[in-house]
Formats: sequence, C-alpha cells, structure tokens
Amino acid sequence: MGMWNFYFLGEFYLYFRGFIRFNLLLNALFLVFFLLPLPMDLPFRKFLKILKSLTSVVCALLLLWYESWLPSLGTAFDFLTAREAPSLEYIFRFLMNSINFLELGILLIIFAFCFALRKRIIFTPIVIFLMLIVLLITLRSHTGQQEDGDRYLDSFYQSEMKRTVHFQKPNPGSPDFDIVLIHICSLAWDDLKAIGMDKDPFFSQFDILFTNFNSVTAYSNPSAIRLLRSNCGQQRHKDLYDAAPEGCYLLDSLRAEGYRTFTALDHDGVYGHFTEQVMALGKADPPLKTDGIAIQEYDFDDSPIFDDLQVLEKWLDARQKSGAEKAALYFNAITLHSGSHRVGVKDWWKIDRETHYKDSVQELFKNIEKFFVDLSSSGRNVVVAFVPEHGMALRGSSIQAPDLRDIPLPPITIIPVAIKLIGNGLPALPSHPVIVSKPVSWMTVSYLLASFIKEAPFGKEHSTLDTVIEHIPETPYVSENEGIRIIKVGKDYWFYGKDKKWTKLSPLAVK
Repeated sequence: MGMWNFYFLGEFYLYFRGFIRFNLLLNALFLVFFLLPLPMDLPFRKFLKILKSLTSVVCALLLLWYESWLPSLGTAFDFLTAREAPSLEYIFRFLMNSINFLELGILLIIFAFCFALRKRIIFTPIVIFLMLIVLLITLRSHTGQQEDGDRYLDSFYQSEMKRTVHFQKPNPGSPDFDIVLIHICSLAWDDLKAIGMDKDPFFSQFDILFTNFNSVTAYSNPSAIRLLRSNCGQQRHKDLYDAAPEGCYLLDSLRAEGYRTFTALDHDGVYGHFTEQVMALGKADPPLKTDGIAIQEYDFDDSPIFDDLQVLEKWLDARQKSGAEKAALYFNAITLHSGSHRVGVKDWWKIDRETHYKDSVQELFKNIEKFFVDLSSSGRNVVVAFVPEHGMALRGSSIQAPDLRDIPLPPITIIPVAIKLIGNGLPALPSHPVIVSKPVSWMTVSYLLASFIKEAPFGKEHSTLDTVIEHIPETPYVSENEGIRIIKVGKDYWFYGKDKKWTKLSPLAVK
C-alpha cells in the first residue's frame, strides 16, 4: 500500500487519542480496496491506476470526515451557503483557531517515520494487527450499548411529558411585580472560567444563582423556544418545531395572569428566522422597533447588533407609557456571539479571542447593571431572570474545535442562570446569592415565576426563597441538537451522532 499506510496509522493515532471514531467496517473495505491489485494485462491499466488513486483520496477524506466529530457534510454545506452566510473574516479566524499544532506535528512525525522506513518495514501487517485490536475494543464496549442508550432516552422523555408547571392566581393582597427575562447568547460557566470571570462581582448582586443549569441545546432558536415553553418538561429537539400543548407556553400563562407582554431584541431577528420562530413556536410578541437605537456591533454575518442598554431603556419607556398594572419582557441579546465585532474596529478577526470575549462580557455586565439601576428607579417591583441561551465554546475540547457547538457538551450547555429581586418591599435577603447546584433546566424558570406569582416575595417580613428553592424540579442531564444527543448516566456521558450509535465519551472530551 506504500505511503497509504500512513493514512491508517494516522487514523489509529487520532482514534486512540479520542479525536475521531474508527469505523471498522468502512476502514476494512477501504483496506481491501487498496490490497486488490489491478491485473497487469488490464486494458487502460495506467488510466485506471490514476482513477483508483483519485478515488482513494476522495474516499479517504470522506471517511475521515465521517469518523470525525464534525457536523455532517450536509449541515456544514447548509451553514456556508445560507443566505446569512458567515463573513470571510469569520471563516478565516475559525480555521486559524481550529488548528491543533501539537497534534499536527505528531502526525508529521508519523509521516516522516513511514517515509523513512518505507523500504525497510512492511507496514501493512501492522495496520491489520491494529485493526484487529480496534475490533476487540469495539466488541467489548458496544455490547448492549445501543439498546441501553435508546431505552434511557425514551424513559426520560416519557417522564418529562408528564411534568407541567401550573400558574395559579395570586394569594389575596399579594403585590404586583414586573418580570424581565434577559436571554443572553453565548455565555456558559466554562467560558467565564476561561477568562477568569466565573466569580465576577456581577453575580453577587443576584438572589439565586444556579451552577448546574442545563440549556439542553447549543443554538439560539431552540433555546428561545425551550425557554418560552418552559411550563412543560423537556421536549425532543424535533418536537420543538411542532405546536406544544396549550399549557406549555410561558408568555400565554403570564398573559392569563394579567401581564402585558413585550419582546425586544438587540438584533434584527432575521438570521435563522429567529423572530418568526419565537413568535410562531414560542408565542412571543412582535419585537419592539429598533428605530433610533445606535448600532453597537456587527455580527459574524455583518448584520447589525444594537446597543443593549438603549434597547432595554426603550422597553422600559414603552412599559411606563403602557399603563399596564404588570408587564413581562422577553429580551434576547447576541452581543457575545462568536464573530461579533465593534463598529469601526478593523482587522477584528486578528484580535485574541479570549481578550475580545472578556471585553464584551464586561461591557454586557456593565450595561445590565445600569439597567438594574433604571429598574430600581422606576419604583416598581421586578423579578429579573438572567438566562443565557447556551455557551460560546470559547475553549473547545478534544472532540470539538473552539466556536463549534454542533455537539452540545456540558461546557457549552451548563450556563449561569441567576434571579434578582428588585423592589421596595423586599424582606432582608442574604448578602450573597443562594447557590443552587442540583441539576435543573428550563422548567425551573417557569416554576420560580409561578411560585412568585402565587406568593410574591415582596411586602413580606421574612424571605420565602428557601422554601421555594427547596422544591425546584430537578432535571437529569440530557442535551440535544438536531441529530446529536448527549446523556449522562451515573458519572458517564454518552454521545449519539451521525453514525446513529451511542459512544461513551472520555473525561477529556467533556472538560
């Protein structure tokens, strides 16, 4: 097989390092394809030999992509050819950040070794021997694996279908309060740790802080739909794009309790049909107009991102003028999205990612703190839920490059959710937030709001937060994007992807 042995040895190295999965059947067929010689007397043998070499290159690349943790080719093609395609600068920065120079160097050493000893050592028996080792590993690890993963997931979703948060009328004399849902794109605990902000003072001003909240998904649209349907238990990804039972819609429940609801975005809502989907699938209101609001940044596709604080202040003004007794806002912000860049900043893709991200997070936190001051000055009681959509994937992992979120790993889906109470009639609260570390997800948001509506935390002598927190519904870790699933069973994480098989992930893969 000549230097094609390097391809297989390189694959074995990547497999044992956890960078790819090894498809034994396809690799065995590929190996047989190489070992079958072309008869010497075959017509057009030279042409067929060239054709075989070209076919081998194409098959090798397709096989390597299939075995990788990358999205399917169809998904990648759709992303790159979409109407709102990423800018060339974004693609350049992504490619530069995706290269692992250490592993590339090791592969070059393996290549040099094969090249230097190609006339002294026959590598093909070594390739066949390693393939047999992979066969033994595969047989040992896959026994019952597929059925167990499917059974666990089916049981989880059957259980989730039975869970619903019911909103009840407020207790007599319970004071009114506004609700503000701040839904932030691209912010996970892992991202904050990467930039040294996981213990930032910003979080100390909240009353409840969740350290093990699972966003389930790693993309904006399904995250928004899940939040806006958080009255019900976790749905399968594919079910998000069908109508949910009437009782599942959070904003509908708030409207039934007398809330005037609003939607505001710091972007145009065009990419991925975001506005259309949150209105149709989450029953959100048409977003407030952004006329007169300054453009703060441009997104990865060069669409405008408006000044967060100005958008929030515009809503507050509209809320005051509405005369509503109580109001609720769903606000979606994408200022932290990968590829976003300040107006007027040239060569933004050359700036260190972590430095740029940290500056953006600090600016966002500063704007939100200013908005809290505005809310406090309004004289109204307010419950604020700070809820990221998903993480940034700032650091990446051994199976997924930075900026890629196709695989919804825990470092991407474990997000910093926090609740803040603003008002004049609050009882004495702890100086630091109450930390909730048990596994929870979107139903927690609806549960807290329903609890507060029934018995408002305002106008009381003593805080009732401990009682409310004690009964927060737990949700086992299951995350899901389209065609991709991650489940946690015991201490182990399992992956289901484009090969339609369950694979146990190494600890390095989920860090």
